[in-house]
Amino acid sequence: MVLLNIKNGMLSGFVGCFLGLMLFSQANASEITDDREVIWVSAKEKAMLLSDMRAFLVASQKVLEANLAGDMKTVEEAARLVGVKLFKDMPEDINAKFPISFTMIGPRAYIGFEAIVYEAAGSGNREAIFSHLAQLQKNCIACHALFRFDVKK
Repeated sequence: MVLLNIKNGMLSGFVGCFLGLMLFSQANASEITDDREVIWVSAKEKAMLLSDMRAFLVASQKVLEANLAGDMKTVEEAARLVGVKLFKDMPEDINAKFPISFTMIGPRAYIGFEAIVYEAAGSGNREAIFSHLAQLQKNCIACHALFRFDVKK
């Protein structure tokens, strides 16, 4: 009986802590705002842009893994898929929606992958490829910290 009371007491203590954390989290969440610059796009454009960003992430992982293995052919192939060719495939009407500040950061991702293509196809310097990839990640972080895409209804 005593054990049951202790367990019930512990359970109620856990429940109380959980509810308290929930209320605290909700109070803090209401104070948090997303102050990134909004880039207004259509639902189709947003889906395309997010797809490109996921492609950057997949390519980054493939480049990292292949570079660790010394497989320059795979490094080159993975980076080429999201390099300048992908940038050139971006419809002009979407580019027109980007603020100047975005156009100064966004295209660096494509160019950064292109630098990896040239490095892998050329000297195959693994340290240089890691350096390019690290710079790309900084670029992605900066862009995500400054901008967000919202659908204009």
